[in-house]
Amino acid sequence: MRWLVARYQPVGLFSLKPGEATSTGGKSLLVPTPFAIRMALLDVAIRVRGVAEGPRAFEQIRALRLALQPPRRAAVTGLVIRILKPERRAEERDRILQPTIAFREYVYLEGTLGLAFGGEPAGLEQLAPLLPHLTYLGKRGSFLQLLAPPETVETADDQPPEGFIPLVSWNRTRGPFPLGHLQRLDEWGPNLTFEKANIYTSEKIQVGKDRIPIDVVLPYRLVQAGRGFAVYERIG
Repeated sequence: MRWLVARYQPVGLFSLKPGEATSTGGKSLLVPTPFAIRMALLDVAIRVRGVAEGPRAFEQIRALRLALQPPRRAAVTGLVIRILKPERRAEERDRILQPTIAFREYVYLEGTLGLAFGGEPAGLEQLAPLLPHLTYLGKRGSFLQLLAPPETVETADDQPPEGFIPLVSWNRTRGPFPLGHLQRLDEWGPNLTFEKANIYTSEKIQVGKDRIPIDVVLPYRLVQAGRGFAVYERIG
């Protein structure tokens, strides 16, 4: 299979809560999810090529296989902050927002983040010009920068490039459970359409159908932890 490999340097703190987390709590994932990567690519395609290209770009992005090489280390810091959230009894209390507290985690990623996109050569040629415009993954502010032009790699069958892990759900048929850190990510579901992905339509994304969970074993091990922080190191 042909893969297009892009390497990014994180230049801001990464943060992305799991899909099951509430607005006031939830730990951050250590890496971007397939759902976040695909949505970011769709956003870039529309910004670069125009809204009219959205449906076609959506189908091209859906067909991509995704693989990831996490940065060398990930340092997670947790803290409690004050936020404003919508007031449920706005008229009674004469205010739109109410102050409250929330738990947040931010991840410092040391090293480069590798993303690999597998697919047909023609589709990868159209994808390559979009990758320099991919400037953040996760919550806004989780900035990254492309280090060099993407490179093309050929692999046997559908195996990802060396050092990369496929962003698919682990199951027993894939072999013994690998060493690493298990995280629940999310992916585009088979029922997801461009109309549902488009926030300017009345269509809504349904969790479990359009946004499905996948369990991925990241090649990380916990090397240090304390009150409010944890440090992970890549295995191998």
